Amino acid sequence: MSDLRRLFVLFQPHRRAAAVAIVAMLGVAFFTVAVAYLLNPVFDQVLTQMAPRAGAPDVEAGAAAAQGLTTVLGSGGVKKTWLIGFLDGSLARLEAALGVTSGNKGLLLPLILFAAFVAKNLCSYTALYRFNAVGLAFVRDVRDAVYRRLLAQSEAFYAKNPSGDLISRVTGDVDRIQSLFGTDLADLVQSVATIVGLGYYVVSLSPELTLVVAVVAPAIVVPVVMIARGLRHLSKSGRERMGDLTGVLSETLRGHRVVQAYCAEGYEAGRFEEVNRRTFHLLRKAARMMAVSSPLLESASVLAFLVLLVYAGSRIKGGTMTLGVVISFGASLAFMYQPLKRATRINLALQQALASARRLFEILDAPIAVVDGPRAGTMAPFGREIRFEGVSFSYPGREPVLQGIDLTIPKGGVVALVGPSGAGKTTLVNLLPRFMDPQLGRVTVDGVDVRDLTLASLRGSIGLVTQDVVLFDDTIRHNVAYGRSGVPEPAIRGALRAANAEAFVDDVPGGLDARIGEAGGRLSGGQRQRLAIARALLKDPPILVLDEATSALDTESERAVQEALERLMSGRTTIVIAHRLSTVRRADVIVAMEQGRVVERGTHAELLAAGGLYRRLHDLQAFSGEGEGST
Repeated sequence: MSDLRRLFVLFQPHRRAAAVAIVAMLGVAFFTVAVAYLLNPVFDQVLTQMAPRAGAPDVEAGAAAAQGLTTVLGSGGVKKTWLIGFLDGSLARLEAALGVTSGNKGLLLPLILFAAFVAKNLCSYTALYRFNAVGLAFVRDVRDAVYRRLLAQSEAFYAKNPSGDLISRVTGDVDRIQSLFGTDLADLVQSVATIVGLGYYVVSLSPELTLVVAVVAPAIVVPVVMIARGLRHLSKSGRERMGDLTGVLSETLRGHRVVQAYCAEGYEAGRFEEVNRRTFHLLRKAARMMAVSSPLLESASVLAFLVLLVYAGSRIKGGTMTLGVVISFGASLAFMYQPLKRATRINLALQQALASARRLFEILDAPIAVVDGPRAGTMAPFGREIRFEGVSFSYPGREPVLQGIDLTIPKGGVVALVGPSGAGKTTLVNLLPRFMDPQLGRVTVDGVDVRDLTLASLRGSIGLVTQDVVLFDDTIRHNVAYGRSGVPEPAIRGALRAANAEAFVDDVPGGLDARIGEAGGRLSGGQRQRLAIARALLKDPPILVLDEATSALDTESERAVQEALERLMSGRTTIVIAHRLSTVRRADVIVAMEQGRVVERGTHAELLAAGGLYRRLHDLQAFSGEGEGST
């Protein structure tokens, strides 16, 4: 299915609301034709009769004009078309209803023309407003669908898709589609209906004049088609470059303190300028193509008009055409100019929107690697153990991160994972809540493969505090009770108290209802970490994962939080990841990992006596002042 057809399939829920706008657009087309038609009798039956010919009375001049009109539209062997007959009959009935006579025609015909203008503009307002409202609602639904798809994606998806590019797709690309299904689509439908109506009218009015114009028109078709094809390719490339630009901008804004600390402003400015320069060149090429289309159309229109004047002048001089017919025909062409111009621009905008749609469909079509299995059931209350059985994992196109991991964690036990950076500790833990699935082996809870459990029940049983604290631009209350509604204040305060956070929360203006800024930017690093711990404590899960949970705390806060965590972990299954070995000394089992493998396991004393990896890490930290003495 083409991207355009897929967009219209997504548009189906809004078709009824769009139908109202389409009816109004057909009204615009009808009244535009009516205005062009009414110019004929206004000139031939009003203005011409008011201007006496040299050497002839006014009545004779009017009769001659009427005879000329009859020759073109009906008499002389030329048969009226359905449209001309319909318009003539409608005008006659309207004149009869309004009591138009030769005496008041000079006033009432111009008023009828003005009323047609007013009706056209009312229909135009209704159509544009309704279509814009429909377009906004459609884009709202598309953005929701894309965002929900992103929320369901696994860690592997985010590992290969930069966040800046994803943000660009959800914002910039969706806005481009909104423009298409809002103003652009409204203009397209209205323009096509107007062009068709006026086109049929000018053919009905004078096939000869229409043929003269048609001889010149094809000269613009081929260039416009070529421009549209080139623009579609440039638009897609431009959107990709905008994704790169957003990615660089997002990185530097998040890491501005690091940039300044390392005096890397010049380097980052150069990197941004390079991406910005490539984006500029692509968008400039697209702008050049868009700029060429309108002058081409205008040049063809002017050429057609000049040829038309020469031919029409000869017909009027020969007495086979009236001035009113020429004015009506010329006005019809003039009314067609803006719709033709808009239709050309919309074609280019359509190519840009399709390029953006392709980028959005890449997200919507990206397979979700981690989903509930067809026979997935709700997780029973945790009772025995967690097991990693022969687990191996690697990111696409990279070396294995985990290789043949076997590990058993009994209920109520505290297992610590230690090892150098890149050993695979966090990746191993991420397999438990199914942030991703292993390529080999399996993870079980009480003997049940986690892939046979629903994600909601599995993840609802796991509390997580990560090394990189994630807080939201909301109140302290909502951050601690994240994902839950109606949590009583005493429960929130109890979690804050256990995390050694209640005191500083009470000191913040606004207390629990104080907003903490983007990523908790109004709090210190230690305060942010303690709020994350309080969030996990409030969840009160049977399984707890602490990934460097106390790394950002000062010594005094760490002691208080460590005591609270130890009380909380009693009777719970806890997995602790830590580089600071002083925080894991009292774990039931310490598992040392290196290069994706378990190299040793045991208690603190046993691993020190073994003299392996754990001992080397311990001695290095003791030498640097982070060993025994730091506790």
